[in-house]
Parts: sequence; C-alpha cells; structure tokens
Amino acid sequence: MADPAETPERSLEHMVDALASKGDFPAAARVIQRLHDAVRRENCNALDVAQVILADPGLSSKVLRMVNSSFYRPRGEPVSTITRAVFLLGFEAIRDLATGVLLIDEVARAAGGRGAIRDVLQQCLLCGSVSRALSTVVGYPNPEEAYLLGLFANWGQLCLAAYYPERYERAVQTARAHEMLERALGDEFGLGTGELATAMLARWNFPASYAEYFLQPHEANGERRPTTTGQRLFALVDVANEYAAHAIDPDPEAQAAADAVLRSAESMFGRRLEDVQAAVERGAEEAREHMPVLRMAGAKPVRAPTTTRAAIAPSAGDASPAFHPAAHDFGNAGAPPSMAAFEILAEITRAILAQENINDTLAMVLEGIARTGGFDAAFLALLNARKDRLVGRLGYGEGVAEFLSALQVPVLPEGGVLAEAVLARETRVINRAGARALMPRGEAPPTIAAEALVVHPLIVRGKAVGVLVAARGPGGAAITAAEGTLVQLFCNQAGLALDRAVH
Repeated sequence: MADPAETPERSLEHMVDALASKGDFPAAARVIQRLHDAVRRENCNALDVAQVILADPGLSSKVLRMVNSSFYRPRGEPVSTITRAVFLLGFEAIRDLATGVLLIDEVARAAGGRGAIRDVLQQCLLCGSVSRALSTVVGYPNPEEAYLLGLFANWGQLCLAAYYPERYERAVQTARAHEMLERALGDEFGLGTGELATAMLARWNFPASYAEYFLQPHEANGERRPTTTGQRLFALVDVANEYAAHAIDPDPEAQAAADAVLRSAESMFGRRLEDVQAAVERGAEEAREHMPVLRMAGAKPVRAPTTTRAAIAPSAGDASPAFHPAAHDFGNAGAPPSMAAFEILAEITRAILAQENINDTLAMVLEGIARTGGFDAAFLALLNARKDRLVGRLGYGEGVAEFLSALQVPVLPEGGVLAEAVLARETRVINRAGARALMPRGEAPPTIAAEALVVHPLIVRGKAVGVLVAARGPGGAAITAAEGTLVQLFCNQAGLALDRAVH
C-alpha cells in the first residue's frame, strides 16, 4: 500500500523514477533522446534520423515491419529501408512511431506472457490502431497522433501491471467491477493511472497536449459532440479505448456493449454507422498484423463489429504477405543478404523513376550498403564545380558527418585513394589501415571506422563525378570480392540517380 505520510506529488515522482529505471527503459531513453536530438537539428535529413533507428537492430526490424502493414502502404509497395520510412512518414511521425515501439516492446518484455498484462497490452495496441483508423473517418487531420495517444491511453495501468504484478493483481481482486479498478489502483499505489501516464509520457518527451487527455473525464457513450480538433481527438480515442476493452472481453454480453460504443460514435461524430464499423474493422486488422511484432503471441481473438459476423483472430504469421521479414530481421544472421539487397535496390529504382528527392535516394543507397554488406560506414564525395576537388556530400556512420563537412581532397595522383579512384576510374580495395589512405599524403587520417574499405568511382554518362566508399572499422572482416560487387550494384544506382537528377 502507498505510504500515507508521503505527499501525492512525491509519490508520483518516486513512481516515475522507479519505473524509468526498470528493465531496458534507461537504454530506450537514450535512443529516444537521440531521436529527438536528430529531429530538432536545423539541418536534419532522413539519414540522420534513420541512423539512430538503425543503431538498434531490433528496433529497425520492428519499425520496418510496422511500416509495411496495410495502413502505411495502401498501394502495396514494400518499404525496405528505414530511410524511406523516414521520408514517407516524416521526421516527427517516425520518431514517435519508433518511441512507441521501444516503450511498448519494453513493457511486453517485462510482462513475460502473463495473462492479465497481455490483455492490457492487447487493449493498448487495439486502441491505438482503431484510433488511427477512426481519425480518417471523423476528420481528425493527424492519424499518427491519434495512434500514439490511443496506444498510451492505458499506459499508467499497463506499467503498474507489468512492473508491480502482485500489487496490481491485489487491486484487481479488490475491485468489484471493471469501473472500480481505477479506484482500487489509486488505493493500492496512492496515485491515479492518468497522473502516472501523464508524468511518464512527459519523461519521454511526448507532446504536452497529451496531458490534457488524461485530465478530462472519459465516457465513450456520452452525448457530447466534439467541436474542436482537440476534442475530436480525445473523443475518438475514448471510443477506440472503450471498444477495445469490449472487443477482447470473452463475456457474451461484450458484443452488445461493443456495438453500443460504435452506435454512440455514429451520433457523436455525425458519420454513418457502416463507415465507423469499417474503420474499426481496418484498425483491428492492423492491430492483428502488429501483434507478432510487439511480442504478443497468444493474444485473444478480437470481436469484430456485428456487421462483419466474425472475430478477427490473432495472426501467427508475418506482418504482410508481400513483405519478406527474413530479409529485414537484423538479428537473424542467416537472412540471405542478396534478398535484402535486391529488395532495397528495387526500392531505390522506384524512387529514381519517380524522380524523388536526390538526397533521399542517395541516403537509401548508403543505408542499403551498410545494412546488406555489414559495413560500419558509407559515404559519398563528389567533384566540385571546377572538378579539381572531391567534397563531402552525404554519409552514414559514427563520425562520418563531421568528416565529410571538412573533406576537401585535391584530384591529384598524390591525393589519396579517393582521388586515385576518380582519376583511374577504377575500384580500390584496402583491407588494412584504410582510414590513412583516405587523405592526401602527410595529412592526419580521419577518426572514422575505416580499417578496411572499398572505394568505387561514381560514373555518370561515361565521366567520373565522385566516389562511393564503404568501410569497416578495426576488427572487422576483410572485404571480399562478393562484397565489392554488392557495393558496385548500389554505386550504379547512385550514378543513375545523379544522372536523372542533373538531366
């Protein structure tokens, strides 16, 4: 029980501090901070944000699988790179999606498959997905914000269930009915779950506007009509949350209660019941796709709206039949690199044909090289207007951006391996002490991971216009002929992208 001598403010502060130190939350907090720092930078680009996500292989894999769900790619084109996911969704949206994945995944890990916590997790995921689907029907302009607020609508309860299971279960037993659980949790822990959710989301740098949701009364079956954009957001999340609670409830009466929530939404938002039901069904299907990604095997079937006449069963399969997770499972050393490489090359080709932003396309090239070839760094340097120097253009890897910002290599025989590759229009491979070879003789080597490297000249219409470099740091394996060929494939795509951009 809560200490009666402790003030509510101190009790909340202590609880937030305690939760933030549990499990992998400290590591998650560091990734979240790096994401926020990257997005806040004035000259932020897609590769800056992608690098933060790519530094965590598990997070990268989960983000790709979620972005490849039916909601994000209605045209059916798979997303094979984090870089493309960033510029398709936008910096803030991918930051918030990655943050949500990190936090929910950590709680799911702590839950360890316990039934009561799994049910709350499933309600959170279903609430988020239904909130996003409903936003398109009721006219809320930011589906990602609706998804995240829905995902965290029960965050306080979820954290208490995951990290204090015995005390949480005691409160559940004390509560005489579902609507009494909040009061029982308050008696047990000395704070409200809404207060806890507000404080924890503030800790993770979520928008301050989220706090307003937890401070307002929640009645999905109320008669209020939302008149402002903010009210519409809170109302649709209330509807989604109430529906989600009934949709996973095995009680026979739950179907009638779930249908009543949707009829209430029909009058609340002034939309046809069939449109509301269709949106809810889409949200439930999206949640089904995401459950395996977020450690939710064995989840309960989800009640579909009455008009569909069937429950939506949890999936044991992949997030999307058109997407090959083996190629994107960053933790699976047995994944065929050729499959991943050709999927990414196909994505780059589509971007070139669509004449998308050249920097975004080149960023996909660098990510593809680093991921599929197991390189620690990759960068592009191009000839200046006078064609007498190579200057840094775009890079991936620790310290590469700083290195490129000062890169000015004279295109002379003694200008180092970069200049040599341009002058000879031939590939150069150095498997030992490669960083020193990047600079002209006599200049200090750069402090980047480049013990072994391959340098490919960038050829556009028969002329060398720059170089593409892929490198491994100290302790990395020597570069093989097959890896050199892989880099050349991506280099050819970079040359094609530059050609289309100029001509």
